[in-house]
Amino acid sequence: MKYRILALGAGGLSGLSGVHGNLFSALAKKHELVDVIDTRLSGFWKYWNAFYCFLRLPGVSKYLHPAYTVLGKEITHYRMRTKYYVLKRTIACENKIKRINAEYDVILQTTWIPAIISNPTKPHCIFADFTLKMAEREYPAWARFFCERDKSKWLELETKSYRNATMVFTASSHTRDSVINDYGVDNKKVVPVYEGVNLKEFPTFEKDYSNKIILFVGKDFERKGGQSLIKAFKEVKKEVPDAKMIVAGCAPQINVPDITVEGYVDHERLLQLYRDASVFAMPSICEPFGLVFLEAKAYKMPCIGSTVDAMPEIIEDGKTGFLIPPNDYKQLADKLILLLEDESLLKKLGEEGRKRMEKCFTWDLVVDKMTKEFNKICT
Repeated sequence: MKYRILALGAGGLSGLSGVHGNLFSALAKKHELVDVIDTRLSGFWKYWNAFYCFLRLPGVSKYLHPAYTVLGKEITHYRMRTKYYVLKRTIACENKIKRINAEYDVILQTTWIPAIISNPTKPHCIFADFTLKMAEREYPAWARFFCERDKSKWLELETKSYRNATMVFTASSHTRDSVINDYGVDNKKVVPVYEGVNLKEFPTFEKDYSNKIILFVGKDFERKGGQSLIKAFKEVKKEVPDAKMIVAGCAPQINVPDITVEGYVDHERLLQLYRDASVFAMPSICEPFGLVFLEAKAYKMPCIGSTVDAMPEIIEDGKTGFLIPPNDYKQLADKLILLLEDESLLKKLGEEGRKRMEKCFTWDLVVDKMTKEFNKICT
């Protein structure tokens, strides 16, 4: 059945690694997308919220913080971690929804903000890839707040949103477990739908694995296991002297022979890197999902990731790549050596990964899973 869907997302059709645009575009192929509301703060309230957070930063009154810390990383992080921020975004979004003239059957929002403070009058669904409780356990840097009161209120609103939602779609079974066990949500209304590869079309080509290139793609080099990968590469060079490594998406200072730092690259260059590389490695300490693994699989690369978060659901250990414990650079090196010394194994795992990507990780498949749930709740 075809439904009229009102979509909510920070950035509208863009943002969050392309998740919004690709999900909503896939929805529009099967259903009627009534509108896509950008849920971000804008205008006066955006700047007022930033100023409010600036005033609350510890030491500001004594001018103890360097300008970069106050106006850069810290202010950007903390301005999104207050009750004020969540409530203002919620009110602004509710007002936008009231101004929608068209009829709709269901609301679908990416992330739990804006908060669902009361029981919705129409089916209201959330698509979530990570939770605060997961951050506390797995990557505390993402669970920092000004004070415990702010954190407590944030957790209260997050919990209320999940419980009041008609349905919570999750990017992985790992996140589903958190929504159920950490937030007390009925397991019948929490459904893993995964995510899809962000490519317009799947490449058709004959993969050449002889280059012995290890590829890393990511913006956050530290969180995504970059330091472990450098250590592993040094071990790899002892056994595979002609091995090379390329880092794209970020620009860390690396002075190691045969490691090339490309920094930010445009889409065409990224696709060329996927085409040329032999193996993809991103041994993240924390990874809500890992869309780049899907892109690498599309280009028939075996993937090496960590045994945490959604990575074990994306990578079948020994079948489409390998899983290693976070920060275990020696085991990472062993797996890289095993692959780079055996082109037939690279080909076998790479082609199996491509098949699994097509079978399990497309946005059309995500929409099909959501539609099954819409059929239950839109009556």
